[in-house]
Amino acid sequence: MAALSSDKVLLGAAALFALASAAGFGWVTFTHPSAASTPLPRVELATSPYEPTAPDAPAVRTDTWAAPVAQSRGREWIYDAFTPPEIFYNARSKQFTVKPPSSLLDEDALEAFGLELVSVRPEPFRLQLIGYVGGEGTWRGTFQNAVTGEVFLGFAGRRVPSLGLTIKSLDVSPQPIRIGENTTIRQRVATAVVLDERANREVTLTHRERAFTGTLTAFVAAPGETATREVREGDTFKLGEASYRIEAVKTTPASIEVTKESSSLSQPDRRVLLPRETETAEGAEADAAPAAATASR
Repeated sequence: MAALSSDKVLLGAAALFALASAAGFGWVTFTHPSAASTPLPRVELATSPYEPTAPDAPAVRTDTWAAPVAQSRGREWIYDAFTPPEIFYNARSKQFTVKPPSSLLDEDALEAFGLELVSVRPEPFRLQLIGYVGGEGTWRGTFQNAVTGEVFLGFAGRRVPSLGLTIKSLDVSPQPIRIGENTTIRQRVATAVVLDERANREVTLTHRERAFTGTLTAFVAAPGETATREVREGDTFKLGEASYRIEAVKTTPASIEVTKESSSLSQPDRRVLLPRETETAEGAEADAAPAAATASR
């Protein structure tokens, strides 16, 4: 009986809460001013028949492209879509060599270039210190004129007018010399400071190593000849009817860029030449590469 009475109490409380909520919402609705009603616009029907219209198209800027320029099929055009070049790797120079198909080379490319690279060397400074004589306070350096090969004794203050040089100082003192990886000994080393009057700079010479100018010198020759010609970057010379210009000289790897011009060529022929020995080795390796590839197939 107690359970039934508690249920009745809960039901009664819920009913009272519902009545109170309804009364509260009713009072709020009654007291809140109602929104003013807006009259709907009247639809006016046109008497004329419907005619569809379209807006004007916006202005669009147009540019006319120039016609494409025809590709040149000169000396540099040596490849085609279905005739790929042969590529070889030279383990000695650690470079790839590209050999274009012979069927794509024009007549100018088949013409012998007429010049070979013999070697590339750094240019030595025009005065070298090759030794010393004397004792403390009387040291004299043994110098060599790199232009004429003349050897003479020099000291601080002596001028060499034929070379445009002045020996400013000469010193002979013990210096650490490294022998091998872990051995160091002390030896007397002659060191001279020379004023280069032409370049207005000082150059340090030592009898333990040759001094260089920083300029590279190349030695070239006609194919099959032993007599060489010394050239530098920018030099121009003639061999027979052809004219050659040295565009660049490099040491890594040793090579030169040369441009050839002659009346028999339709346009200049520019090539990169490697030393004779390197080209021979590359040719042997190149011949071996296709043979090895054929054998592997």
